[in-house]
Amino acid sequence: MAIHVYTGPSCPEPAVRAECPGAVVHPPARHGDLYSAAIRPHDSVVLLDGVYHHGPALRHKEILDALDRGVHVVGAASIGALRAVELAPFGMVGVGDVYGWYRDGVLTGDDEVAVAHADSGVMTPLSVPLVNLRAAAAAAVRAGVLTSAGTEPMLDRWAREYYPLRTETRVVEIAAEHGQPGFAAWYQERVRCDPRAFDQKLRDSVRALRVASAAQRDRAAAGPRPGAGDRSWRTEFERRWRNRFTGLAARLAYQQIFDPGFPEVWWEYLNDLAEPAGLRDHLERTLGRSAAAWPDCPEGRLRVVRLLCPTPELTDRRQAALLLGREDAADRSVLDQYLAQGADHLRAHPDRSLGSIPDAVCLRLLAGIWGVVAADATECARRGFASPRQAADALRPFAVGFLTAAAAARSAGGEGG
Repeated sequence: MAIHVYTGPSCPEPAVRAECPGAVVHPPARHGDLYSAAIRPHDSVVLLDGVYHHGPALRHKEILDALDRGVHVVGAASIGALRAVELAPFGMVGVGDVYGWYRDGVLTGDDEVAVAHADSGVMTPLSVPLVNLRAAAAAAVRAGVLTSAGTEPMLDRWAREYYPLRTETRVVEIAAEHGQPGFAAWYQERVRCDPRAFDQKLRDSVRALRVASAAQRDRAAAGPRPGAGDRSWRTEFERRWRNRFTGLAARLAYQQIFDPGFPEVWWEYLNDLAEPAGLRDHLERTLGRSAAAWPDCPEGRLRVVRLLCPTPELTDRRQAALLLGREDAADRSVLDQYLAQGADHLRAHPDRSLGSIPDAVCLRLLAGIWGVVAADATECARRGFASPRQAADALRPFAVGFLTAAAAARSAGGEGG
């Protein structure tokens, strides 16, 4: 059982190591991180920091998926505190004062925990999170440097400062502007002696690490923890996200497009999904007695594939094995080549994007690859695509490589003739 810690400016790696020497330390969490196969059932995740400007943010359903796999998820300090408030009913554990403030409605704005920091390397905060200023103000009141009445106007003004501009210099300037030079001097001196003097996010992070460590010991004795509960939260979009991070989605798309025998693979896959009663029984139960005979003729099969087009569950080994059963080393090699050529093309032409290739162009290419008059809805459905648009989207990452290979083949054919 491992403890995975996603952290950045809230809790430096040495502080993580001091509490959890064996922890696997990750940078701030981003979309897809919790789908990682390296996070196994019975592991713990301590979520502290996450990206939001630098890349797609971690999504709630990734956390639900981890909980459902039996992963113990603890949140605190920053995005961890926000997500813990939202997902506590599903089993995520919130820790610390920041979490408590959001849970109790004392805080509502996401920018309370936001800080500016570098994208990589030592993620030293470049600005001061508002929650830390609240901790500083409370300490000043206890020390007799501030009165409660004098605190609120200053906090309101700090809150109106755009968070990347909320630097220590601005914090002191605003305090002075509000007639609190004594607090300004006291704050500067305390921070000069200890830059983390009022770091509420760090304190909460350390508490979260301790909670995770203790829970890990308890779980080793108690066994697996229940999942995310019975409430329905899985959706088609969530399954697509999850598939994208399995590393198998591109391989399946390649087979769907370039394997001439994939329609038969897809048919066998639909039959397998309908077990144990079988596809014929499923059709009869859901569509009526006449539908039970559809698998017996080509026209009926086309009706079936048009009606039944589930999104595969690629984290299911059986499904993945069925769908990729015809893949060989040559397929993998060509797939890698096509993707690399597409990436090279975009690096050489940063003003372009694969998304700008029109659907109509993609569908003409698909019709040529499949040897049909048109890549219409039925032809797409035979290969497991729910629509021509979905098939066009699947082709785009391979389009540059495919066209490059086709041009090379034509050139070679011309020279040979």
